[in-house]
Amino acid sequence: MSLLLSSRHFAAAALVACAALLGACASEPPPAPKPEIGFVGRPIKLNVASIALDERYNPPGRAPNVEQLHSLTPTGIARRWADTRLVAVGSRGIATLTVLDGSVIEERLPTKGGVEGFFGDQVDTKLTATLKAKLVVSIQGDKPGDYASYTASVVSTGTQTILQSATLNERDKAYFDLMQSIAQKFDTTLSAEIARAMAPVIQP
Repeated sequence: MSLLLSSRHFAAAALVACAALLGACASEPPPAPKPEIGFVGRPIKLNVASIALDERYNPPGRAPNVEQLHSLTPTGIARRWADTRLVAVGSRGIATLTVLDGSVIEERLPTKGGVEGFFGDQVDTKLTATLKAKLVVSIQGDKPGDYASYTASVVSTGTQTILQSATLNERDKAYFDLMQSIAQKFDTTLSAEIARAMAPVIQP
């Protein structure tokens, strides 16, 4: 008889624990999706044998930099751009995309106190992103000493502010919106600069 009661008590306790666990899970916001940046522009065909990425930027990995806290970084954007927009269609030469700066700086902004600060939703964080890079095309000619080089440079910057009341997911979204903004500027600016400076090595 006592064994039966113990079994019933155990089952009841298990149900209560499960209900509590489900309740806790239900109250937590769902994790934010991990979006990716894509480029849909027409591929840029270069008369070179290969495409390379040179990541010169060395992230410090500490505040005020915050790019190390995210899977999506300015350097990653440059890498994705090179993979999707540049195509090697030649038999000699190399195109090298060098990342010189890929930082995201977080700045804590002062907020007002008192009644005004208590009832107002204030901006307390500012993110500033920079993606600086240059594309160099180097081609060796048929004769000794015959050498051609072309360079296109870009600096893409942007800022994003975040409200004091923002949740973790909302702050992640603000970071992604900033990455999306500099990616678009990077693509537009560098594509135009390549068309201007590298016409002799661009294939239709």
